[in-house]
Amino acid sequence: MGKYYFDDEDIGLAPETSHPFFVEYAKAEFYYDCTDDFSPFGNDSGADTLFNLENWYREREAGEKCTTFLRQLIEEWGFSVEYLKLSDLGQLDAINSEEQNFNNEVDKAVIATIFGQYKIAGKADKAMLALAIHAFRRQRFIAEKAQIRNIDPWEYAAEYLSRLEIMEADLAAMATKKPAN
Repeated sequence: MGKYYFDDEDIGLAPETSHPFFVEYAKAEFYYDCTDDFSPFGNDSGADTLFNLENWYREREAGEKCTTFLRQLIEEWGFSVEYLKLSDLGQLDAINSEEQNFNNEVDKAVIATIFGQYKIAGKADKAMLALAIHAFRRQRFIAEKAQIRNIDPWEYAAEYLSRLEIMEADLAAMATKKPAN
């Protein structure tokens, strides 16, 4: 088992409490901002996911998969894990706005989990990477539509889309490299 990096109560979310591999690729300040809603760990779902993921790493047994952790967390929150499988973006239009708000929390948990794995362990499961790719696609699709809608366009859509682009690029870079240790 490799060395794990966990946040310290006194230091909080910081490069000093993160795996060096994560720090190498997650250079943007927002990764370490616990109040930035558009960061992986700054929104409520992301912060809760990271906290629970740290506990999972402390207590897990050999062979346990992170996707199992994520599915259990989503079910504990009362959300449907079926949304994780949604890859047809056209289906998003059929989901009512209240249900989509819940599903957005699922995507935030997926994004926090994949970055959390890199932050804690310096690597991530391939199955989690596949879930994250879908979560990013869904979030980008929703934000793009919210940006151009005629009634009440989302004023933060461009900022969120920019952030998604940075996170996706950083994730792609981490996924194609191997940590030194």
